[in-house]
Amino acid sequence: MFEQSQAAAGGSIAPPMPVQNYCFVVDDDAGICRAMSFTLRRLGFETSELATPVALDAALLERSPSLIFLDLGLGQAGALDILPILARHGYAGPVQLMSGRSKSVLDETVKVGEAHGLMMLPALAKPFRMGAVKDLVAGLGLAPLAGATH
Repeated sequence: MFEQSQAAAGGSIAPPMPVQNYCFVVDDDAGICRAMSFTLRRLGFETSELATPVALDAALLERSPSLIFLDLGLGQAGALDILPILARHGYAGPVQLMSGRSKSVLDETVKVGEAHGLMMLPALAKPFRMGAVKDLVAGLGLAPLAGATH
C-alpha cells in the first residue's frame, strides 16, 4: 500500500527482489515473444511475455527479472516509453534492445536508457539467430537452472 501511494506521489517504486533466471520479453509481435521465450526456457529461464508499457509496469510490481529483452517498437508505444518505467521501478538488470531499425536509432535508444541509469546492452538487430540469445546469456554469466537443456 505504501509503495502504491509513494508512486502516486511521484516517488520511485521500491523494486521487488530479483528472481534469478527470470526474463521479460517485451514485444508486440506474439511470434517473436514465443520464439524468444522458447529459447530462454531451454536456457533455464522462466519468462513473461509482455506487449505494452502498461503490462510491463504491472509485471514489475510483481517481480524484478534478471534480464529484459525489449523491442524498440510496441505498436503506438516503444522503448522510449518503457525506459522511464524501468528506471522508476529501480530495475537494475540488463536491458537487451531488439529491433530491425537502423544502428543509429538503436545506439541513440541505448544512450537514452543509460541516461535513465539503466544497464543497456548493445542492441540486437532483427532478424537474429536464436544462437545469439544463447551467447548473450552465457556472456552475462547468468547461471542455468537445474534441468535446463542446451
